[in-house]
Amino acid sequence: MESRQRGGTMVVDYKDLENFTTCPRKFYLSRGQEPFYSSTFEDLLFVGFSLENPVVEAEVEGMKLIARPDLVVKEQGGWKIVLKKRAKKFKEKYALEAAYHAFVFTRAGLAVSGVEILSDSFSRRMENWRNLVPVVENILLEMREISEDPDPKVGRHCRYCDFLEDCEKKLLERKSLLLVNGIGEETRRILYEMGIETIEDLSNADQRAMEKIFGKEKGRRFILAARAFLEDRVIVIEPPERLPEGIVVDIEYYPAEERDFLYGFLIDDEYRYFLFDEEKDKLVEFLNSLDSSSRFYHYHGPEKRKILRMVNKFTFLDVFSILKRHFVFPVMSYSLKRIARYLGYEWRVPLNGYEIISLYETWRKTRDAEILKQMILYNEDDVRATKRVLDFMRSHSSFS
Repeated sequence: MESRQRGGTMVVDYKDLENFTTCPRKFYLSRGQEPFYSSTFEDLLFVGFSLENPVVEAEVEGMKLIARPDLVVKEQGGWKIVLKKRAKKFKEKYALEAAYHAFVFTRAGLAVSGVEILSDSFSRRMENWRNLVPVVENILLEMREISEDPDPKVGRHCRYCDFLEDCEKKLLERKSLLLVNGIGEETRRILYEMGIETIEDLSNADQRAMEKIFGKEKGRRFILAARAFLEDRVIVIEPPERLPEGIVVDIEYYPAEERDFLYGFLIDDEYRYFLFDEEKDKLVEFLNSLDSSSRFYHYHGPEKRKILRMVNKFTFLDVFSILKRHFVFPVMSYSLKRIARYLGYEWRVPLNGYEIISLYETWRKTRDAEILKQMILYNEDDVRATKRVLDFMRSHSSFS
C-alpha cells in the first residue's frame, strides 16, 4: 500500500488521526489520497489579530503533521485555536482534536494559549489540552508503524464508508461472523461460546437454539444472512404483498439547525425538487395538488412525519422496513447506498449523507450554481435508488 508521502515523509492531518481511531483499516486504505494544502505559517508570524483557516505544519518523528483549525486569535499568552462544530452537544472526541491541533502548533514553534470548541449551541475552552498530548503521540506512533492491511473494525461508522465493499470481501475470505448485519463483538462472543465461529458454522446452526438466545426473528435472520453470504444471493424470507405505484420522496436535512433544505420527488420517473428555504410555499402547493389517496415511498427517514406536518394526508410506506421484513441481502449494511449498489445502481455524485451537509454549508455562503447542481443530482440519485430497490421488491412480490 502506497502511503501519502512528501519526500519520504508520511503526511498526516487530523482527519487521518480520526480515521485511524475509528478504524485503522480506513486510515490504511485512504492514506494514499494526497490532499492539497496552502501553508500559512508565515502569515501567523506577522499577523497580530486573527486568521481564518490557517494551515500549520510540523515535522514530528518522521511524520509531517498538518493542523487546519477554523480560526486562530492572537491573545496575550499565544494563539487561541478555534474549532467550529455543527453539533448541539459537546462530544468527547473534540478534546482529542483540540489536543492534536495544539500539539502541532507547539511543535511548529507557535505558543498556544488555549483551544475553544465553538458551535451555535455551546462553547467550551479546552485549557487542559496538554493532558491529552501523550494520547495523541501514542496514536501517531501506531499510525507510523502500521505496515500491513489491518482487519476491518466493524461498527456504525461502516455505513457511510467508501471501503465498505472492500471490507466485506476481506471478511468473507475469513468467513467472519462480523459480516452479518446485527452481529457485533458482544454477539460474536456469545456465538463463540455456542461453538459458532464462522458464517459456515452459523449457516448450519440449530435454529431453535438460536431463536432461544436471540429471539425468533433475529435468530432466524442471522442464519439466513450467513447463507446469503456463502451463496452470494438475496434470500426471500416471504414475498411482499403488492406494492402499488406511488411517489418516491427523499429529504436532505441540516442537523445543526434542525432544518430541511431540499425535497426531492420521483413521479412517473420524472424528478422534481424544491429548495425548502426559498420554495416552501411552492412545495406546499405541490403537495396540496396531489390526490389524497397518493402513496409515498421513502427509505428509512423522517419523510412521513415532515410531510404530514405540512399537509395532513397521504399514505406512507417505508421501503427499508419492507425490505428488512422480507429479504436478506449478502451485505453488511442495509443503507440505501449499499443496497442500491448491490442492485446495480451507481450515484453520479460521489457524496454521502455527511458530505452533502458540508456541501450545503458551502452553498449557503457562495450560492455557487455548480454546488447546487451536485446537491440536486445527489438527491435525485437518492430517489431513483429508492425506486430501484422498490422495483426489485415488486419483482419478488406475491402478485408479480
